Amino acid sequence: MTEKLYYTDAYIKEFEATVLNFTELDGKYAVILDRTAFFPEEGGQSADIGFIGIAKVLDVREKDGNILHFVDSLLEIGASYYCKIDFSDRFEKMQCHTAEHIISGAINRLFGLDNVGFHLGKYEVTMDVNGYLTREQLDEVELIANRAVFDNVPVKTYFPSSDELSALNYRSKLDLTENVRLVEIVGYDLCACCAPHVSYTGEIGLIKILDFEKHRGGTRINIAAGYRALYDYREKYSNVLKASALFSEPQPTVAVAAESFLRSYEELKARLKAARLNNARLEAELIPCTEGNLVCHYPEMTPDEMREVANLAKSKVTGVLVILTGGDGDYKYIMTSESVDLSKIYKQINASLLGRGGGRDNMIQGSFSADFNSIKEYFAKL
Repeated sequence: MTEKLYYTDAYIKEFEATVLNFTELDGKYAVILDRTAFFPEEGGQSADIGFIGIAKVLDVREKDGNILHFVDSLLEIGASYYCKIDFSDRFEKMQCHTAEHIISGAINRLFGLDNVGFHLGKYEVTMDVNGYLTREQLDEVELIANRAVFDNVPVKTYFPSSDELSALNYRSKLDLTENVRLVEIVGYDLCACCAPHVSYTGEIGLIKILDFEKHRGGTRINIAAGYRALYDYREKYSNVLKASALFSEPQPTVAVAAESFLRSYEELKARLKAARLNNARLEAELIPCTEGNLVCHYPEMTPDEMREVANLAKSKVTGVLVILTGGDGDYKYIMTSESVDLSKIYKQINASLLGRGGGRDNMIQGSFSADFNSIKEYFAKL
């Protein structure tokens, strides 16, 4: 079995290792080393990345006690290589994972809920608990979690004996009895876990609960910690700064200004819609009484306005009234008639004018890809 260096020291960045096996698996090169500090995808946490020699480590998985390193180039069996982990990526995960333990421990103590799911990816960290939580409850948890950071307590990892384990009250998703690795955040949490963690809670930095939602009878919580919390704050601060300038409003009240703007926008949009519909009614009045078919083109009408014109003017046309909007090659249409059963001929019309659409007996909606002259000439002959 591969010796797992990350169990004894989560801060190993570089190490020497010998290739025990090299094979092709699932279309990729899979390498087994005699020892490794690369943490595999496990317990909801994505795998470490880095290099074995010049081979880039793309993914890491555990199978039958061995750690499979999936790399992008060939390595020689029996040869020793200098290995290097992308420790900035690893450390961000360590910060987030230890933060998740603190949050889960606080939720369990305060509300008796268990962590039933965890995902620590490249950009997102989510955790699921088996009950509903409110924003007020999560704010309380967040405060306790950051107090744990400020207290800078030790984070201990160890393998207790079976007798020791039976006497401990610890969190675990599985019913484990042997080779159980515990992560103890002194005074805050005790949990079975296989992943690397920081040595002191002060290394985590800020812990922030970003969002939450109901999920499968419980609550899914989105969090950020450490560098990821910093990146998140930086991005959001930049957006708030821009919004503050756009609304000429101080940052603390920019949301109020945005709400006021949206209310004004919706009012103006409603007034514009009413004005455009009124204009459509005026356009309908201008349509002349026509024997046969009539094609009318309004380049910028909305579907609601087109229907308004069609409904008001169809009685003026003895054949088919065609309302178009748009331009050559991309016309939207409404066809209506009081005398012609359009359901029987619209497929023929669409086929002739590169169109598509459908509707009721007396009103068909769709689009034509033909040019205006072709459309007009077709209906003149129909």
